[in-house]
Amino acid sequence: MDSPDISEHVILIHGDLGTGERLQAAQLHCSIESSPWNCFQHVVFIPGLFHLKMVCADALWRCFIYPPTAREDETSLMCDIAQIRPKETGIYSSKPGFHRMHQLIGHAGICRHLDCWRVHIANKKGFDNLNTFAASNPTFDDLKAMAEEMVHDYVSTHRLQKTCRKAEKDHDLQFENAQLLNKYFLLYEELSHAMNGRDIGQVKTSIVSWIPILKAIGKHKYATHMANFLFRVHFIYPAGLKCAIRYHILVNPTG
Repeated sequence: MDSPDISEHVILIHGDLGTGERLQAAQLHCSIESSPWNCFQHVVFIPGLFHLKMVCADALWRCFIYPPTAREDETSLMCDIAQIRPKETGIYSSKPGFHRMHQLIGHAGICRHLDCWRVHIANKKGFDNLNTFAASNPTFDDLKAMAEEMVHDYVSTHRLQKTCRKAEKDHDLQFENAQLLNKYFLLYEELSHAMNGRDIGQVKTSIVSWIPILKAIGKHKYATHMANFLFRVHFIYPAGLKCAIRYHILVNPTG
């Protein structure tokens, strides 16, 4: 029986890392076949973004909760958990799962953002609390300008490497850790909001930021798969297939 002509067709398959590895193994196993149909050349794997989101949440757990030394600081994320979920500290210390981590990132992130606003308006504007500041009816442009200032003060940037080279007596480790935590929380929120808002370009930009983080915590397979996916979408696939993948990457965000 002749193989069908699939030169103008592809099948996009969403899935987790295991699905991608099985598909890759099947294509490698069938690469000796004579026809594109039998080689499964028409099958293109797209990483499920919900699974990526789960891995990102797990990365934050491994960075800021799992190490015992990460729980000793009074400004640590575990202290936030003790305030928000006092009866679940043991669960978060062991294996909280995605749902709990997703909620924690949202709730603790909001609290930390508001605390940054509280400190900033006290230092820069002279307001005693957030309610007084809100009653002053600041304009949206004012809020944007203040937010841009705060990012440089309370979120870790490229200056962290320079800070780490300072003498130990010149370090404020609590503040530096808080800056790094704010950065990672914002990266997670950026990815989450981009997925919910169907912002394809922002999703791909967010993935680039997460690849080195995933490598740093030992998720090398996921980091490699995401890097290879972005490389193929931008440099390997023809224009029509690139467009199809971009418009379908969020069709199945739950994986």
